[in-house]
Amino acid sequence: MEDLKKKLNNYVFYLILAALAVIFFFIYSYLIYGNYSMKFSWPDETANYFFIKNYIQNTTFSAPEPLNTIADDIIKPRSFNVWQGNLVPGSFLGMLLVYGTIGKVVGLDLMVLLTPLLAVLAGIYFYKLMKLFFEPKIAFLSAMLFFINPAWWYYASFFMLPNISFICFLIMGFYYLLKIDKQKKQGNVLFVILGTFFLSLAMTIRTNEIFWVLPLLLALYIIYRKKIFWAYIPLAFLVAFTVFLPVFYYNYETYGHFLSFGYLRLEQGANFLEKIPTEFAATNDQVIINFLKLIFLPFGFSIKLILINIVKYFVFLFWWLFIPAVIGGAVFLKKFRDKDKIVFLVSTVLVSLYIMIYYGSWAFEDLLTLNLNKIGISYVRYFLPIYIFSLPFIVFCFLEILNYIKNKKLKILLALLLIVSFITLTVNVIYIAGNDNLVKTRAHIDIYSFINKRVLELTEGNSVIISERADKIYFPERKVVGKVNLNEINSWAKLLHANVPLYFYGSADEEFKTALTKQNMKLTDEILISESNYLAKIIFIQ
Repeated sequence: MEDLKKKLNNYVFYLILAALAVIFFFIYSYLIYGNYSMKFSWPDETANYFFIKNYIQNTTFSAPEPLNTIADDIIKPRSFNVWQGNLVPGSFLGMLLVYGTIGKVVGLDLMVLLTPLLAVLAGIYFYKLMKLFFEPKIAFLSAMLFFINPAWWYYASFFMLPNISFICFLIMGFYYLLKIDKQKKQGNVLFVILGTFFLSLAMTIRTNEIFWVLPLLLALYIIYRKKIFWAYIPLAFLVAFTVFLPVFYYNYETYGHFLSFGYLRLEQGANFLEKIPTEFAATNDQVIINFLKLIFLPFGFSIKLILINIVKYFVFLFWWLFIPAVIGGAVFLKKFRDKDKIVFLVSTVLVSLYIMIYYGSWAFEDLLTLNLNKIGISYVRYFLPIYIFSLPFIVFCFLEILNYIKNKKLKILLALLLIVSFITLTVNVIYIAGNDNLVKTRAHIDIYSFINKRVLELTEGNSVIISERADKIYFPERKVVGKVNLNEINSWAKLLHANVPLYFYGSADEEFKTALTKQNMKLTDEILISESNYLAKIIFIQ
């Protein structure tokens, strides 16, 4: 009878979570509705959509740009790179390959729904994963909080960013691998294949996360080694190699090397360290030490900056998550000593510390974004694993509070109050507060579409537009230079000598105009497009 009751409860939990998945699929798709021009808030999204579309149509991640041979490879939007004159992704290829492959089957229009679909699928699998560590009730409540977690909710709406798909495949992979038990003799081979497959997909999408995922896998293998038959190991390696094989192939085709990737300065330097981005804290001195720094601490190590970012983007931004997570963690330590729960706690703490150190040491260079954005800052999406895997501790806190209430009606009332408060605070930070909430983001995207149409009417089809941050508005309808760099003015002049129509979009200061004058160029035909931003043609002074 007790087993029947547990099964019924499990079915009820699945039905509720399935209903939530359907509801939140449409909620997470908020920024997709009506975005017919496919304009995006993040330059990363612009790049990902362009190259996924290019792969669906042409089966390649490289797009020719003949003008780069004239203009010293400056013609590219942000989040793009250039290799041998061609536009290539400025990222890892995993997401592009996964989405592009699926897009070849379902089409481009349905492909854009993949991120919200994976976001709700992750909620179901999070419940299944948590059941391996906790009682079904704890797992169910954690999964409910998963759907309304503000960071997850927010970034699930940006359907061309890789973080949601990475974590979804990560959760699915760990779930299947932790299901392996050679004593049960059923499903183990399938679990090895599925677990390794999804975990490998996650690693192709965010390959740099491999430096905490692999140690965690190794630790789990040591802890649960009695459940694992030795023959599973070569099978897992075979599956992982098979998943990465297309990535190696397209790395070579796109960047000229099997192990290269888009974050590198591809055309610069004689060795690997000289090709790494300038944000990375590495030099050519002490090569071995700097290589280790590049792997484990690419942005350096700053305790002050780490603490500032933790306080700003967890303690203050999501205080209604942080406070109960800390209290719940203390309750957890006091009440539980069984192996699986301790494994989950220690894994969560160690992974969180590593992610905080790894990304928290990054000094964000875009001061405008840093000052204006809250939940829309990159730190938040990189801290997603921390927010997600702290959810069970929040549940422990809430349940502990409710356990102190003996009156049943009061307990129900308090539970409803907690739920309503949680949802209200979450909706506020996602849709109302700050300059980067989803309502304002949607309005900005609509404005981008309007500006795009206006400027297309004013510029020639073969023109190049130079701007500081507006490249995502005009690309790919117009060729763009994604950043204003006065050291590249000679390259601008080369375009003019080749009779390429050249435009500037933005607000030109005296330094900009003086720099043009020194190169015998000037702005003309200025037209106000939006607020203080002008479109002006760049020509030679006669």
